[in-house]
Amino acid sequence: MHWTLDQLRTFSVVAELGTMTAAAERLGYTTGAISQQMSALQSTLARPLFVKSGRVLTLTDTGRILRHHARLVLDAEHRAEAALSGPETAHETVVILGVFGSAAVSAIRPVTEQLRRVAPNVDMRALEVDVERMPQAVLANEIDIALGLNYSDAPVPPQRGIVSTLLRREPFHMVLPPAARELLDAPGQLLAYANEAEWILPPIGSSFGRATRLACAAADIEPHVIHTVTDTAVSIAMAESGIGITLATPLMMILHPTDTPVAPLPGGSTRDIVAIARSAALERSSVAAVRDALAHVFRNGGADSSNACQGAESFTPS
Repeated sequence: MHWTLDQLRTFSVVAELGTMTAAAERLGYTTGAISQQMSALQSTLARPLFVKSGRVLTLTDTGRILRHHARLVLDAEHRAEAALSGPETAHETVVILGVFGSAAVSAIRPVTEQLRRVAPNVDMRALEVDVERMPQAVLANEIDIALGLNYSDAPVPPQRGIVSTLLRREPFHMVLPPAARELLDAPGQLLAYANEAEWILPPIGSSFGRATRLACAAADIEPHVIHTVTDTAVSIAMAESGIGITLATPLMMILHPTDTPVAPLPGGSTRDIVAIARSAALERSSVAAVRDALAHVFRNGGADSSNACQGAESFTPS
């Protein structure tokens, strides 16, 4: 069955008015043109659409079925035309945001609230993706935009077709065992302790694992890694229980707030939280709105990590 929208539109008018002459007057066609369209439509069907009763055309059961579905098709066409001709902000658009642990915990709620204020048509949906493969997920169109990571000591090479927007830069802190609290006021002793103590770090084969070791090197610390742990909350809990030292950033500590002593890591190493998306995806106003909402939240402290490391003290190695 291969009919056209014009044929269905004409058929609906003929069915409503009952004669081709009346339909021709309403549509501005000749009666012959209406007759040709109805003949072409009828040729696609095995059963007749009309029976004649004098000059009036009456719908058969087949005609009644087609009229019902023709109305649905024409209504859908009208809605699509209205949606595409109206302002984009009037229509709901789904945007898939790739997220990972600490950034998701701190940012999703305030970003959702920001979007409700500035772009209520955007339906942002979070999808957890391994942060290591976030760029690949973006390039493969699995997600529209993503939260990603970059490290000052182990920067990610730029990838063709991906735009990266800096959202937040945060320092590394040492999460210490409770017994080390007395060393917070003795920088030299704390640095010596850090070189002698056991450490809890992620695998060296991961981006974060490489970054933590390079950050320690920048701080003149050679970590004695005894425990290899990927999960941030577990690493912090282990440090809290006295097992060793680990590294975390303020946002990471939201995953496991702690009262154990925390001290900034010397050396100036940082972790960047970035928004990454294909340049083509950012041409969509909905994706750009999510990117802007992320930037607003991280820039204005909506992703608040101030309570995560209240115990952090500043110290400079001697």
